[in-house]
Amino acid sequence: MNYCNTLLAVKDMEQSLEFYKKLFQQEVVVDLGWCKTLTCGITLQEHFDEIAGFSPDTMKYHSNTMELYFETEDFEDFLALLEQYPQVERLHEPKTYPWLQRGIHIFDPNGHLIEVSESMYSVACKQFEQGKNIKETAELTQHPVHVVEEWYQKYKSSNISVCGTDCSACYCYKTMCSGCNACKGKVFHVPEGRACAIYECAIHEKNFKNCGKCQKVPCDIWRATRDPKFSDEEFEENIAARVNNLKEL
Repeated sequence: MNYCNTLLAVKDMEQSLEFYKKLFQQEVVVDLGWCKTLTCGITLQEHFDEIAGFSPDTMKYHSNTMELYFETEDFEDFLALLEQYPQVERLHEPKTYPWLQRGIHIFDPNGHLIEVSESMYSVACKQFEQGKNIKETAELTQHPVHVVEEWYQKYKSSNISVCGTDCSACYCYKTMCSGCNACKGKVFHVPEGRACAIYECAIHEKNFKNCGKCQKVPCDIWRATRDPKFSDEEFEENIAARVNNLKEL
């Protein structure tokens, strides 16, 4: 037995399609006229009462017994998008749950309940950024330690640049720079529109995931892009730390 998808009965297909396209970036992947399946697997079904054999007056909308659940890495960005559609009915305003996750419940044009919340991974990352350890984060988010450990490893590796620099420990992070991976090497100290020479070499020229795959590390490019604030001793320590970070990826 295989579970296939979730079907939603809709009164107006075009209205429903516009809702899911605009707010949830969904597209139609299977179009069968009255029946359309979206990117996420949800199927919208018009004239469901006729197909299933229900009497039209028995069709129930605005149910509070189930919901569709979406997660986003940027909850504030979703809220800003939602503000552009004042016609969308809200069950409540954004709130923070005891496990620190922020979320909101809204209704689609047919009264189907939808929850949109920030991902628990992003919730955990905020705790890591504040210096919380794995155990503390597990307690605050009410999640098992082994799950939080996986999140931490993902968080840690996502902040390691192609040259092994831990962006989260950099004085420029989240102020002057979003992080090497986030900006794809186009950091503030290189000409606008250009990528760092190290990023350019590893990613674009050698098609490596990072410098850890290169036999020449630490190479001349590393030394040519030295931060002038480092003394000779500090720079060698920095190189050693970056090489070690790459080995752990």
